[in-house]
Amino acid sequence: MTQGEAINMYNAAGAITTDLVLETPVNQVAFIANVNVEKPTDWFKPGDNNTDGCGQKQTINLPFGFKGNSTDMSVFHTNMGKLKAAGITCTLTMGSWCTQYPIKTSEAWSDAEFTQFVEYFKGLRANVFGGHLDGIDFDWEGFCNAECLKGQCACDWSDKECGHLTPEALAEGKSYMETDADGVAHKKYCWMFPTKTTMQVMTGITKAMKDAGFVVTLVPMSTSMYTGDPDTSANQNLRNEYVKYSKHTIGVQEVDLLKIIDGVLLQWYSGFDAGLCGNTKDPMACACNNIPDKDYPNILNLTDGLLMSYWQTHPSVGGNMMPASYPLRCQACGKNVRLKDGTMGKFNCSTDEEAWYVAAEKRNKDGTSDKTAEHVAKFNAYATKHNRAPTWWVKGLEVGSKCPRGIDCPDFRYEGEKPYARQLKLIKSLSKVLDVSKLSIGFETLGIDVQVQLQAYADPALPWTTVPAKKIWNATTFWDDCTQNMTLGNMAQEKRCGQPLLAQQWGPKFSAKDIIGLEAAVQSQLGAEMAGVGIFTLDGAIAQPKGKKERVWYRALCELNQAYKIPCHGTNCCPHLAPTPAPATPTPAPPSGDKYKCDWSTGSPKCVVYPKGWATKSQCEGVCHK
Repeated sequence: MTQGEAINMYNAAGAITTDLVLETPVNQVAFIANVNVEKPTDWFKPGDNNTDGCGQKQTINLPFGFKGNSTDMSVFHTNMGKLKAAGITCTLTMGSWCTQYPIKTSEAWSDAEFTQFVEYFKGLRANVFGGHLDGIDFDWEGFCNAECLKGQCACDWSDKECGHLTPEALAEGKSYMETDADGVAHKKYCWMFPTKTTMQVMTGITKAMKDAGFVVTLVPMSTSMYTGDPDTSANQNLRNEYVKYSKHTIGVQEVDLLKIIDGVLLQWYSGFDAGLCGNTKDPMACACNNIPDKDYPNILNLTDGLLMSYWQTHPSVGGNMMPASYPLRCQACGKNVRLKDGTMGKFNCSTDEEAWYVAAEKRNKDGTSDKTAEHVAKFNAYATKHNRAPTWWVKGLEVGSKCPRGIDCPDFRYEGEKPYARQLKLIKSLSKVLDVSKLSIGFETLGIDVQVQLQAYADPALPWTTVPAKKIWNATTFWDDCTQNMTLGNMAQEKRCGQPLLAQQWGPKFSAKDIIGLEAAVQSQLGAEMAGVGIFTLDGAIAQPKGKKERVWYRALCELNQAYKIPCHGTNCCPHLAPTPAPATPTPAPPSGDKYKCDWSTGSPKCVVYPKGWATKSQCEGVCHK
């Protein structure tokens, strides 16, 4: 899923509005635009192709009226002024996943270049942002020099090929050959991560920006900042770059990045572990033995929603599968993955019966392949046997683990441990190098409830978006709203609905009661007050106009704000406020009476009585999508 696709799912206009932000309790907004900062000037280029940064383009349009192909910024400036008048800090994010940054020793910056960066920023702030941009936000994560776009990605990771390499060796560009299920070899490139040079540039820019009076914040991946202890590995491949390389000589002064920064948001919603789990000595550090809430399981099934996931066996061959279950967070699936008890072994991605779909090696121009007839036959046979719309898993496809992981992005609870124990351990360790009052936790708040329309054409097990390719290419629309789901009666029309973001919601659950509980534990045990939380993305928790269905995470944000008390500036901000949630207990009391859950198994969601349900009937009906 691309960032553009994700944004398209929240708002019919494709962008959040100023008025809705003012109805939402937030105090900082960061613009993620895939900004490629290799040089100190001329780095804000909407639409520019970052050839050596996965081949992705810098974002053309931004919320609040910014149009990259327009010279009239009056609407954008007016809206930015409204945000500033409301006291909201606005920053421009440097980078994002896949965006290039300085990484080799030869790419270190001079003191003069740090000054040039600030001067260029001043001009950008005045001319493009109308004087309403407060600073920058560093999100330098990982990239590779090959193309990595949806459907065409040669960037990858193999612990065997990549995991043992030093940061500097990765920075040189490591490639390897991987053989697919058809016996065909494909060239892959290891992901590259920040090096000492990367952090030298970041530290120098930060000092220069702070000296000039601007805001600078960091948003490291969970693997890039998780401990205050030194890396004792021989090849320095336990990541943690934002801590390990935080000190540099800028001019004649030694500067510690973590001392001068305004704030840090830990991305506790990162994807793969960047080789961290394979290199740590603790077998339980990445074991999936957490205790998630009942409505936030590690493995989804058909009762949780209209599951779909984009797959790719190799460049140019991929599609959307509609599985019966999906491991979306800490539990990986495959032949040799980390199991719940810390050992390595097999964890099935699906049943053998579900893995009836065998991917083709290549496709014809009309969308058919040598597997099409087989797919049609098995698709129909499955429907006949199970008396429902077919589901399937791509045979041989494996899925890696995502956050929450105990080592770098821990959950609130784990088996046999006190609530917040692992989170406290991580935060306590980071307190050795960072003032905890600057530390906030990042949560993912995606539009997991949004349903989109899919249509199959030549192959019934290859459903695609119904949006024309030209609109997708122009980054205006990626999905149409769901209007017809598949049933046995209309199966021949090959239309069905899916929830693209449901299987991509990573990290601990954005839960007001647990966030407050964690912060209370930090206050009690460390004597420190944290800086709060951040969310990716705002769209998933933003207020909506009266009469429209509220965003799926909006209520949790409002509940949390009863403790934070961030002012809203609209007339309809959090109208459903409930009492301030108390810190959670290890075993919260279930609702009285019958318990319900939202059942999606028939394709028409409804609330049903369920012994292990999570809500009262009225609570369930409030969130079960109609």
